[in-house]
Amino acid sequence: MKANIIFFTTSGNTEAMADTLKSSLEAKGYDVSIFNDEQGEDFADADLLLFGSPAQGTEEVDDTVIMPTIDKLDLNGKKVFMFGSYGWGGGEYMENWKEIMKDKGAILAAEPVVCLEAPDDSVDEELKAAVENF
Repeated sequence: MKANIIFFTTSGNTEAMADTLKSSLEAKGYDVSIFNDEQGEDFADADLLLFGSPAQGTEEVDDTVIMPTIDKLDLNGKKVFMFGSYGWGGGEYMENWKEIMKDKGAILAAEPVVCLEAPDDSVDEELKAAVENF
């Protein structure tokens, strides 16, 4: 199985989460590619797409890389997983993002994982548990 992880990070927190996901997926036998910007790739060629974004602005998904990439893809029937971090607020952006993805026809592979600031051991465990549900 192939998984593509596409993420944007500002402080490195979302990147740390992407790294945990990558190693967990590889341990389960996935062929994993990881991207942290729009590299002109067709990200949809994977069985599973994982998108990561920190909360931006007023609790929004990144609109410089992640949302433009998502808007280019046909996600109807595609298995997706979302993850990210926030520094203030309550992480509500993830609930909004979940609805956006459902509206695009995506199938959530597991409930998104979101954390306040840097991921700790409990967040790493949540990410690993999510991978077990894929």
